[in-house]
Amino acid sequence: MPADDHVSTLERPRYSYAEADRIAGVSRGTSKRWLKGYEYPTSAGGRVQQPPVPDRDRVSEPGVSFLELIEVAAIGRLKDAHLSLRQIREVVEAVRVELGQDHPLVMSRFLTDGQQVFVYADGGLVEVSPRRRRRAWVEVLEPFLQTVEYTGDLVSRWWPRGRGRHIVVDPEYGFGLPVVAGTGVRTEILWEQWRAGESTEQIARDFGLTEVDVEDALRFEASHAEKVITGVA
Repeated sequence: MPADDHVSTLERPRYSYAEADRIAGVSRGTSKRWLKGYEYPTSAGGRVQQPPVPDRDRVSEPGVSFLELIEVAAIGRLKDAHLSLRQIREVVEAVRVELGQDHPLVMSRFLTDGQQVFVYADGGLVEVSPRRRRRAWVEVLEPFLQTVEYTGDLVSRWWPRGRGRHIVVDPEYGFGLPVVAGTGVRTEILWEQWRAGESTEQIARDFGLTEVDVEDALRFEASHAEKVITGVA
């Protein structure tokens, strides 16, 4: 595939905001708030406008691209590390400026250079202690970055349960939805079959999978479905 076509595939809106929430493992409404920004009323009757995370000009789009999905997943991990959205904005903006990239969290350079910027840079990062930034990198971002693959400079594939597992998100397969690697069978279909009362053995037989494939798909869907329902963005 020509390089321009490959980038277009990664940047093309393909997920609804609800799908992005589910796949990224964040609570309902999170993707839209983080990518488009939001506002809320104050007790004085005014309104406060919050910019997108990351804060950049974004043409009005009907959905979420693969690259934005990975950004949302990465930001969600930082939220899990108890960084506030304000702190995350500062981190992402500092990295964006330092690396000269509009999408720093999905660039291969972030994997190699991000630690130095994330942990040691000052300026916009002064609100977050160096110790806390280091912990967030070591315990959250670095493990997350080990689950993605790059083609050229950009993330092109994501193994949400780790590379040694069976679930992959690849915009080239299964319409970009999570599938059992090497099969194209979408995890959401297996989840629906299981919720309808079928056993893992029966599902595996019907779709030509192993029970390990099915169990991995069900664990992925269960953990993400629970977070969409009960999580706090």
